[in-house]
Amino acid sequence: MKLLGFDRVLCLSPHPDDVEYSLSGTVMKYQDTHFDLLTMSVGGDFEGSDGHVRINEVKNSWNVTNVNNVSIIIDGKLKPKNNSQDELIYEIESKYFKEYHDAIFIPTYIDSHFEHRLVHELAAPLTRCKGVSVIEYRTPSTLNEWSPNMYIDITDQFNDKINMLSKFDSQKSKWYFKTQLIEHFHADYQSYKKGYKYVEQFKIKQLYKI
Repeated sequence: MKLLGFDRVLCLSPHPDDVEYSLSGTVMKYQDTHFDLLTMSVGGDFEGSDGHVRINEVKNSWNVTNVNNVSIIIDGKLKPKNNSQDELIYEIESKYFKEYHDAIFIPTYIDSHFEHRLVHELAAPLTRCKGVSVIEYRTPSTLNEWSPNMYIDITDQFNDKINMLSKFDSQKSKWYFKTQLIEHFHADYQSYKKGYKYVEQFKIKQLYKI
């Protein structure tokens, strides 16, 4: 099954774990769509470990799944705050964003993390001459005023997603990596009434292919 008819999409992840936390259930559900997952930075130094620890966590998290529709792309040098918008656009266009991509996934601008906001602002210039769909994804730092318009039921994939996220050992002290909070993040009242216990939330900004 394909997501919205897409053959192949590019997902921009400002940091290790952004994409995994926000849309890995959708990746596991729609295995006829290929997802190129671009991790733009290695995160940074924290708690005595370097960013390469987090890169290994990204790889290990996908290794515990049985998906074959994912390409893990680690750049590591595209940290949004360390590069100008022009530099980021040039690197992504020349290396990663190809003609065969039907869509690009980005964090929403309505987010308290400034690097998520910087990555969001890349979408318009990256798609300026292309008929490419643009879809926002929700992160733990997304603000309450954000309004999704697409809900993907990942109830059947949720336990596998929990297993994936458990591989991010360096992040387990963060509040949003607690199992109860992960469950809360994926719960939506209106979706629950329709029988969807766990969902991932998105906002379609522009849609060219279904």
